Amino acid sequence: MKRIAAILVLIFCLAGCSVQHKLLRDYKGKTKADLVLGMGKPLRIETGEMGHTIHIYVRNKLLKAAPINTGQFQYDKFESPKTVKKETYMFFLNSSGIIEDVKYELSYSR
Repeated sequence: MKRIAAILVLIFCLAGCSVQHKLLRDYKGKTKADLVLGMGKPLRIETGEMGHTIHIYVRNKLLKAAPINTGQFQYDKFESPKTVKKETYMFFLNSSGIIEDVKYELSYSR
């Protein structure tokens, strides 16, 4: 029973360190000007109902092939494939230009 409680506490602590939580803490309640100052110009701005807008930022990073060490002698090189890391940040602003919510998505593609 103590192990389960310790695991749950650890999960909650690690969830508090997530990128989404950090973004929400840093930007929630801030203005559109603060967002542009911190993140730059958005890639897309989508309009919603009642004057709400969604500012979308996308960052792509090419991850090069990395050697994989199996701990054994081998004649051929064994490498991970090249991958593109795509981070999507979505900031939901109300009609007054105040950030209400933040979403973060991460995906990888070859």
